[in-house]
Amino acid sequence: MQENPQSGQSRIPGRLANWMAKLRGWPALRPLLGFIVLVAVFVGSYLYFQGWPGLSGPEPSAVEEPTTPAGADQGSAPSAATPQPVPSQAGAAAGAETGTRSEPRDDVPTREVAGETTPALAWPVTNGRTAMGFGWQYSETMGDWRWHPGVDLAVPEGTDVLAAADGRVVGVERDAERGLTVTIEHDGGYRTVYASLAEASVEAGQQVRRGQAIGKAGSSARVESAAGVHVHFEIWRGDEAVDPNTVIG
Repeated sequence: MQENPQSGQSRIPGRLANWMAKLRGWPALRPLLGFIVLVAVFVGSYLYFQGWPGLSGPEPSAVEEPTTPAGADQGSAPSAATPQPVPSQAGAAAGAETGTRSEPRDDVPTREVAGETTPALAWPVTNGRTAMGFGWQYSETMGDWRWHPGVDLAVPEGTDVLAAADGRVVGVERDAERGLTVTIEHDGGYRTVYASLAEASVEAGQQVRRGQAIGKAGSSARVESAAGVHVHFEIWRGDEAVDPNTVIG
């Protein structure tokens, strides 16, 4: 006769009751059994925390290190610890090691100071009279005090304006306030400006020599009309205006 599982489960409480009744008849075994249970709990806990096989759970699987197949080119891929520079960085580093400089563009005037050499500068006109000096000056035309980054040299009409030093013309333009203006770039980061011209005889990109005629003095500067026929002359080193009297003997 097949035993019903539910009937077997119902017998468990009865068996436990019989065992409890027997233990009541042997009171001396109660402390011993309690001690045995306490020792078992202690030993089980100790083995669990010490990593006893089967008690602390399955061991974590080890992460396999990637292996390079035999015969593969180990230098084909860069290491993650040594990132490769992008082409622009590599080109800049190569230029720094070799000391080479990129070629300047001819169509863009340079504003950097190229060196400490001061070019041999000369006045752009002969026998010119200073109509307005360098620095803070009172403008007869505008009726106020203003910063004047150059000098105004009054001369007779038709006087040639000469290049102050060897260089390259980087600008010929008609300014709304300063009139017809020529700008020349020189060695050492210098450039000279000639404004209020009546006419210009050079063009941008042209190389000029010291003393070469670049135009005629005039009165085209609207903000300096009270000076009459003159040339407004400036000297710059980088982005700093220089008093011509300090660099021209």
